[in-house]
Amino acid sequence: MSYCSDLTRERIMECAKVEFLKKGFQATQLKDIVTAAKVTTGAIYRHFKDKEALFFALIEDVYHYTLDFLDNAEPYDKVGIREAIERDSVEASCVQAMTYVNYMYEHLEEFQLLLKCSKGSRVENFIEEITIQYTKQNALFVKAAYEAGYAKCLPNDIEIHILTHGYITALCECVLHDVPYKKAEDYVKNIIKFQHYGWYGVLGLPLK
Repeated sequence: MSYCSDLTRERIMECAKVEFLKKGFQATQLKDIVTAAKVTTGAIYRHFKDKEALFFALIEDVYHYTLDFLDNAEPYDKVGIREAIERDSVEASCVQAMTYVNYMYEHLEEFQLLLKCSKGSRVENFIEEITIQYTKQNALFVKAAYEAGYAKCLPNDIEIHILTHGYITALCECVLHDVPYKKAEDYVKNIIKFQHYGWYGVLGLPLK
């Protein structure tokens, strides 16, 4: 790809981002992007298969980062679950959550596209998609804790999914409701406390 072609692609993406942020995926038309970028329709199709491909190109990095961030679901043996419970704390969970939230704010416009502007696109169910992935982690932890005798109660799959969905949605509310970054950490700490003690209560684990 030539230097001029690269510049054209960058200009298309910059203008497309503005249009998608302003109107959302569904309402934005390619002709809007053509006009804003001062290119031909053919120029867009030389770089992107269609509007869907253009939109996905804008959020692809943060989309895959999120899936990779959550992709560590592994079964626990008895030693592993004991160590996991011993390590578990509000503070440790806050550090993990803030790692992701900090990334969200570093790529705020891309997450606004993904969470607020994606209706009608292939990623409109992003929260549900990552909930399904994170639920696998939680289900492995819950099952191992119960089988090892640490947890007194064993919630079913739909209960684990619903509780996980609530947590994922709560983190995404930072973007959905334009929470200022300076307030985000306090907000996340409260969410983590709620989730931590809530899960321990549901599972019948001793509070710590």
